[in-house]
Amino acid sequence: MTRDRATWLLYLHMAAFGYFLYCFGPSVTLLGDDLGVSNAVAALHSTAYAGAGVLIALLGDRPMRRFGRGRTLWAGCGLLSAGVLAYCAAGTPAVSLSAALLCGFGAFLVVNVAGTALADHHGPIAGPSALSEANGLAAGVGMAAPLLIGVMDSSGPGWRWAMVVVPVLFGALAAGFGRTQIPDVVAATPSRAAPGSPSAGSPGSAAPLPPSPSPSAPTVSPSPKSPDSRATGASPASTSSGSLPAAYWWAWLLTVCSVGVEFSLSLWASTLLRDRTGMSEGAAATAMTAVVAGLCLGRLAGGRLALRIPLDRLYGSAVAVNLVGFALFWSATVPWLAYLGLFVSGLGMSVQFPLATATAIRAAAGRADLAVSRLAVATTLAAGGAPFLLGLATDLMPVRTAFLLLPILLLASLPILHKTTHPKPRP
Repeated sequence: MTRDRATWLLYLHMAAFGYFLYCFGPSVTLLGDDLGVSNAVAALHSTAYAGAGVLIALLGDRPMRRFGRGRTLWAGCGLLSAGVLAYCAAGTPAVSLSAALLCGFGAFLVVNVAGTALADHHGPIAGPSALSEANGLAAGVGMAAPLLIGVMDSSGPGWRWAMVVVPVLFGALAAGFGRTQIPDVVAATPSRAAPGSPSAGSPGSAAPLPPSPSPSAPTVSPSPKSPDSRATGASPASTSSGSLPAAYWWAWLLTVCSVGVEFSLSLWASTLLRDRTGMSEGAAATAMTAVVAGLCLGRLAGGRLALRIPLDRLYGSAVAVNLVGFALFWSATVPWLAYLGLFVSGLGMSVQFPLATATAIRAAAGRADLAVSRLAVATTLAAGGAPFLLGLATDLMPVRTAFLLLPILLLASLPILHKTTHPKPRP
């Protein structure tokens, strides 16, 4: 695979997005403390960010086709940079929530354009490898974000300076790569595109799936000749028209559970850390680094494991690992044990979202494009709704009790998984 200037430009855009994404989670609780608002109000920043994703998904590829990928990408960089600066300068919830919405618009545009451009630029053979490298780079850069937030908050300048790095990164990209031509929209080739991977002709599949919108999530897609495909009698190239079967909607709920757990832990882990271990706000904000490290390691191995182990067994094993990690984190009264629990939870979470996506596509009876577009709704609802519910619960009851929402979602995913992988035969 040839990595030209356009490739590196897109890689670095994904890296800057990854840094922002893993800054945003721990910043929510810190901003809420600064503004003096409840946890439920603080969690609305995640809801606003996810809401922007829904609106961008509804736009599909219209901005790219009308203005070109280059202008759309740089416009996304500008919106995200402006949103971050407004978010950091916000003195009221109204301003910060509006800024979070603006961040969402910019972030989703950046990751959409970068993903689809990489896939088209390198073609159906090398495209998945390029996306994997970009996501890996984004996750690696993202691991530094919570650490920098914690250091900045603890050492004096304040956590906001860690977020100001985002517009600086995009400014540096504009200075160094501003004249680099970005591969523009080409005709879609849905029969060659892997389900769940970005595709120029599929607005739904181009939408990032938060936060697994998270960089480093592997594409796990069933083989066209898998037993499940033969059972439904559908082919991957089937049209996206028509209704989706009941098994798909169980997989849709499975996606809600996996994304809800991941986003809730990302936003509120530091709150439980402070409550149980007495850590400072800045030190607790670094907790996300342990989660991201587990996510990265798990996703490096997850793609290979998915080729050897049936999806339902692998998902069930991931839930078990996640529950073990949660138990360690939830019961910890010393920082090192809490960090170990978060790392183990990250390992478990690492494959849950990709496997839920693959299970949904497999259950979609060949309607991959329609399935992925509906999954975009599931992920944004979960990313915006679950953290809000957990934040509201922490306002109404002890933080440790409120966190029991996460194992409830994990345990609920098991019968849902059984429903989607063992559908009732049609009469």
